[in-house]
Amino acid sequence: MKSDAMDRAYKKYHKELYLYALSLSRDEELAKDLVSETFYKAFIASNVPRGSFKYWLFRVLKNHFIDLKRTKQSSVSMGSYEKVLSDKSERGPAKSYIHKERDQRLYEHLMKLEPDSYREVIHLYYYGEMSIKDIAKTVGWSESNTKTTLYRARKKLGKALKEDHYEF
Repeated sequence: MKSDAMDRAYKKYHKELYLYALSLSRDEELAKDLVSETFYKAFIASNVPRGSFKYWLFRVLKNHFIDLKRTKQSSVSMGSYEKVLSDKSERGPAKSYIHKERDQRLYEHLMKLEPDSYREVIHLYYYGEMSIKDIAKTVGWSESNTKTTLYRARKKLGKALKEDHYEF
């Protein structure tokens, strides 16, 4: 891929990829590394798809995250997870992306959403602005499974938001 095209792609997609990586990893430093590695792989790749470049980037990022997770066999403890959330609310690049308190609270509820697949599909649908078809292609599921997961994730997130006494 040419350097100027890579610069344009970085400017266009780095925020979306960073937020996606953050939703997967729950760690700002790891999210930055995942995005960097994704663009590095895009830079050296010889067979980058033309029409679906954005979805290819998301897929590369997720696959790299899964590889790291497998090799390190790491899990996030609840204490370190809460620290990441509190750190994001005080400082860091996530704050520059999520400005308003309402959006930040919504994002915090999203980050707490379990299982990970719920968090992933909601993030891709709303923050990544992907269609059901594109999400299914990115995560490797059928469209019907993607729709069902998105429905369940919305329902669970809605319940969490209702329990929060903040007015959404």
